[in-house]
Amino acid sequence: MKKNFIQKIFNVVSYEELPKTFLIFYSVGLLLFLLPFTRELFITLTPLSLLLVNIALLYHHRHWNFRFILFIFTVTISSFLIEAEGVRGGVLFGDYIYLGTLGPKLFATPLIIGLNWLMLTYCSAAIMEYIRRRSAGTVDIAIKILGGALLMVTYDIVVEMVAPGMGMWEFDQGYPPAKNFVMWFVMATVFHILFVAFKIKPVGKPAIALFFAQIAFFLVISLFMAVGII
Repeated sequence: MKKNFIQKIFNVVSYEELPKTFLIFYSVGLLLFLLPFTRELFITLTPLSLLLVNIALLYHHRHWNFRFILFIFTVTISSFLIEAEGVRGGVLFGDYIYLGTLGPKLFATPLIIGLNWLMLTYCSAAIMEYIRRRSAGTVDIAIKILGGALLMVTYDIVVEMVAPGMGMWEFDQGYPPAKNFVMWFVMATVFHILFVAFKIKPVGKPAIALFFAQIAFFLVISLFMAVGII
């Protein structure tokens, strides 16, 4: 019985099944958030959920070498420190604070935030790598880097619409100032340059599915918020 259960777990996180698993996972998460009596459960599970999807994604990364491990440490630690400075000074992104949904904090910054930057960089790089392969050589390295950075900024634009209502973070002025998105673009560009420089080959289908599952998740929530259902 225990062996069958473990086998089922491995089946749903297999390379072929993981894209579908991500879609189901975020569909369930959407339901938990939309229903008032399960919203607190959603908030409680959010940090664990982010951790689990990252583990499931990186489990399929094929080349765990020194360069990739160095990339992980560089992105997670530097992004956390930049975010912490952003919260402290208000200069980099604007005046904002993190709320409670993203879990435990250090320096008023969620510990999980660096892992989120890593996931977004990896997933957007996977999308651009797929586009590059399909472009028959018309998409060069520079376009791949800038395209990945723009995907991450697009993701932030979507998330900013729901972040305060979901208890993730909020800006003093309501919607973030322009420099928030400029800083996102700068950080994302640097991380994508590192991704290319370290010659990292991302897994395709799971990473692409994860990125668009999250985008769809936040867009649906923003729609419900816009019509006043939430």
